[in-house]
Amino acid sequence: MADIRFILVRPKDSRNVGAVCRAMKNMGLKNLTIVMDRLIDPQAASVLAIHASDILEEAAVCTSLEEAVRGSSLIAGVTRRRGKRRKYFSLNPEEFAIKATSIENGLVTVLFGNEAAGLSDEELSICHVAVGIPAHSEFPSLNLSHAVQIIAYEIFLAMNRKMESFYNPVENERLKSMVGIAMDNLRSIGFFKQVDGSDTERFFTDIFARAAMSEREVKQMEKIFKKIGGLASKNRKLP
Repeated sequence: MADIRFILVRPKDSRNVGAVCRAMKNMGLKNLTIVMDRLIDPQAASVLAIHASDILEEAAVCTSLEEAVRGSSLIAGVTRRRGKRRKYFSLNPEEFAIKATSIENGLVTVLFGNEAAGLSDEELSICHVAVGIPAHSEFPSLNLSHAVQIIAYEIFLAMNRKMESFYNPVENERLKSMVGIAMDNLRSIGFFKQVDGSDTERFFTDIFARAAMSEREVKQMEKIFKKIGGLASKNRKLP
């Protein structure tokens, strides 16, 4: 999957930078860039970067946003505001995470504005897409580290769903072996007294092949059919 980079644009509070590092590490993200118009206090930042000081120490520092986003395939800006000079629509965090993790390679950058004003119109114009975090209308402005945590969490979920979807379907020979076990146990309970079972065997082979079953799923199906055969045999022996 693509690399995910979080960019803090002109953060004001060094402690928030430290909290961002911890939020990122909680979700397995490590690529942080800080666009500075003034130096942050590393000691203050490290107080809240508990067990995530490595992200703080390895963060890239840039003096311009153009430098920070260089090489990006997708640039997203997190903002709650819309307007004539801003993006006309925004993705919610889940929608963005799905899009970001669907990119097979390249660099996806996510911009977070400073605590006081967020991203400016000019900064957002650099972005390809806006991301809005739904919040109550009476107080929609989130703390910087909280916004980072929400976006990082959704990316983490999307990454794990994607990784869990990666598996190797069994080969045809293994599939035939499982179908053979199914047929043997169905025959043992007299399921095919009137027919030879060839249609059922073909049906099982086709439907299980379309399911692209994993080895674990194949073993579970084998257990089910063996138990069917075993229960039928046990019942026949009862007086």
